[in-house]
Parts: sequence; structure tokens; C-alpha cells
Amino acid sequence: MGWTGVFGYLAALVVATLLLSRWLGWTGWLLVSCLVLTLPLVGILARKSWHPFRWSSALALLSALALLGSLLSQYAGWIEGRDGLLLLWTVLLLAVAITLFVHPMRGPAWGLFVGFWGTVSVIWLIVLQALAVAGFLHGSAYSEWTAWPLAIIGIWILVASATGFGEPPFGRAVDALGLLTGAGLVSISIATWSGADDLSKTIAAGAAIAYCLWSAGLAWTLWRYQPPRETSRGIASTAEAPI
Repeated sequence: MGWTGVFGYLAALVVATLLLSRWLGWTGWLLVSCLVLTLPLVGILARKSWHPFRWSSALALLSALALLGSLLSQYAGWIEGRDGLLLLWTVLLLAVAITLFVHPMRGPAWGLFVGFWGTVSVIWLIVLQALAVAGFLHGSAYSEWTAWPLAIIGIWILVASATGFGEPPFGRAVDALGLLTGAGLVSISIATWSGADDLSKTIAAGAAIAYCLWSAGLAWTLWRYQPPRETSRGIASTAEAPI
């Protein structure tokens, strides 16, 4: 399954362990054990299926659904569901952050530098969100601690979308949404550092919608993308053929 399959497996384990066991009590561990045993089989079957299933595309789409679910849970007043879905989103965001490295960029060295710290920031955000789900981090402390990784992740999305704007296979529409998403994440951090809590919540809602649209477009692009086939072997065999 590659790295994206590993992240999908990790995301499922996060949901099973932290959500199902939390809602169902100790009986949830039985379901967790079943998922641990069956998920590798599901991955093998998905890999061998007739359709060329693209894990990067699937995880990008799932990240959009997880963030959308957390936004709806926030407005519905389901705080536990919001925190759990945000944790799932952060895990899936790690796969999305790594997938951005395939984006064509006019400054590859700069993109590699920012992308490295953007990926590290996603891991940092996963830890912070796990602490929030466990009840150790909440309120203003949560907002202040998550502001830094959100800003760096937003910069990574901005750099990837701006330095390779409109380049195939992503296109102008996806990159424009990426710029809007990155700017939204950075704006959340700026509003948090300025002490404008109400403004930061409003911006967070808009940034969440922008991210959902961007990741859905990213998923569609990755699904349709056909990597160039290697033709070096065919060229070599043609050159060696007698005339």
C-alpha cells in the first residue's frame, strides 16, 4: 500500500482506539481488535482490485469529510465528536502534506525546506489534538498551542500552490483553492495571536470550507492522474534490435 496506505491504516486505528473505545467503553476494544486483524486484508484486496485504487486520492477525500464532519459537529454541539473528527483529520492531513511534495514547484529547494517543516508541524498538530481528545488541552491554551503548527502548515500549502500555480496535473482551480486554504490557516493563527477569538472562529469556519473544497479537488486530480510509463526499456531493446 505504500506510505499512504500506512497513513490510512493509522487513521483507522486512531478512530477505533480513541473513539469507539471511548464511546463503547471496554467493549470497544473487541471491535478494535477485529479492525486490527481485518484492515491488512482489506488493503490487500483493494490493491489487487480491478480498479487502480489511489490511496493518496482516497485519503485526501477522507480528510475533507473528516474536517466537514467536525465543523458540523461544532454547530450541532457535539464536542466529543468534533474533537475526535479533528484528530482523524490531523492524521489524514499528514498524508496530504506529504502528497504535496509531488506538486511541481519553481523553487524545489525552497519547497523541500518548507515542506519538511510543514510535515513536522502536522505531526505536532496530531500530538496536540490527541491531548485535546484526552482532556489535557482545551480552551485558550489549545488555541495558542495549535496556532503555530497551523500557520506553518498554511505556509506549506501556500508555497506549494503559489510556486507551481497552474502546473499540470493540478491546474489553476485546485491551486487557487490551495492559496485560499493556506491563507485561511495563516489568518487563523494571526487572529489567535491578536486575541481576536471570535474572529479566529469565523475564519476557521471559512478555512475549513476552503480546505474541504481544495482537498476534494486534490483528490479528484490525484485520482485522474496517470504517471508516465517507463519507456527506457523499450527504447533500449529497440536500439539493440538488428536492422
